[in-house]
Amino acid sequence: MATTKSFEIASIGSQKEFDEFINQPTIINKLLLVHIELEQIPVCKAVNEALIAITRDPEFMQQIAICRLNADHFYDLLNTQNVNAAPTVLFYHRTKIIDRVDGFNQNELLKKIKLHINTIGVVQTTEIKSDFGSPTIQVENRIKQLLDSSPTILFMKGTPASPQCGFSRQACHLLDEHKIKYDYFDVLADQTVREQLKKYSNWNTYPQLYVGGELIGGLDIMKQMIENGDFELKLKEQRSNDSDKDMNKYLESLINQAPLMLFIKGTPDAPRCGFTKELLDLLSNANITGFKTFDILQDENVREKLKEYSSWQTYPQIYVNGQFIGGLDVLKQMNEEGTLVHTLTTRQGVAV
Repeated sequence: MATTKSFEIASIGSQKEFDEFINQPTIINKLLLVHIELEQIPVCKAVNEALIAITRDPEFMQQIAICRLNADHFYDLLNTQNVNAAPTVLFYHRTKIIDRVDGFNQNELLKKIKLHINTIGVVQTTEIKSDFGSPTIQVENRIKQLLDSSPTILFMKGTPASPQCGFSRQACHLLDEHKIKYDYFDVLADQTVREQLKKYSNWNTYPQLYVGGELIGGLDIMKQMIENGDFELKLKEQRSNDSDKDMNKYLESLINQAPLMLFIKGTPDAPRCGFTKELLDLLSNANITGFKTFDILQDENVREKLKEYSSWQTYPQIYVNGQFIGGLDVLKQMNEEGTLVHTLTTRQGVAV
C-alpha cells in the first residue's frame, strides 16, 4: 500500500499501487499532482516543500491531491510520458494526464493549478444551456474570464451610450464624472451570464461593479465609496497589483534571455561576492559556457522581487530554460553527483 510521508504527500512504491491510488474515489475527481523525484536531489526536496505549502492553502486543500513517485521505480511511466528529468510534476484528472511542469518553478506550478482547477471544474461550476440549444457553457468560467479581462468592469443593463435602466445610467454617469476608466458588459445581451452572476456575486441586482475581479457592489455602494475616498484607495491597490504582474513579466523576460541564466552579484569579470566567484569557477571547471548573467546589484527592484518570484532568498540564482534550479549549494551537490553538466546544458532538472 502507498504510505504517507512528508506530511500529506503520499509516496507510491510501484505502478500497481499508483494505478490503485489514482482510481480511489477520494482522488479521481480531484486535480492530482504527481511529483517525479529523486529523493537525494535538493531541488526535489524544494518541490516537496512547495507542494506541502500548497496543500495547506485553503484555496486548494479540498481540491487537489498530491503524491510522489521515485523515478528509479517507474521506468515505463517515465518512458511513456517522456519524462527525462527530476523534478517533474505531472497533472492528472480522472486518471488522465492533462499537463506537466518540468523542473521547479513555483509560480508556473501555481498558475497551472489555478488554471486547471477552473478549467476542469474541480470547483463548483454551473453549466447552463442557452435557449438555442448550443453546447453546454461553463458559466462561472466565462464570468471569471470577463473579470480577468479588465481591472475595472461594470456589469450593466445596456451600454454607457445607451443604458437600459436608470441605475445603470447613474452608475456610468458617476464613473464618468470622476474620470474613472472602466469597461462594461451588457447583461441583457447574455441571459446565462445575467442570471449566474447574481449567484456568483451573491448580489441580485444590476449594475455590479468589479475592481481587480472583486465585487465592489451596486450603485449605492459605488456612491458611498467614491464620496469617502475608499474607491480611490481600491484603485491604487489594484494599480499596485498590476505593477506586480508587470514586474513578474519583466522577471520572466530576464529569466528567459538565455537557456542558462545566472543572477549574480557583479559580473563574470568582476564578481562582487565570494559565492558568485565560486559559482563562476565551478562552471569554468566544468567547461560550461554560453550562459548569460544579470547583476542584481544594479537593480534593487529586481534583486528583491526575484526572491519572491523564486521563493529563494539568496544569490546567486540559476535558471535553465526558464526554470529555477537553485543556488550555489544545489549546483555543488549536483557536481559531486555527476549531474551538473547534464542539468545545465540540456533540459531543466536532473537526468533520470
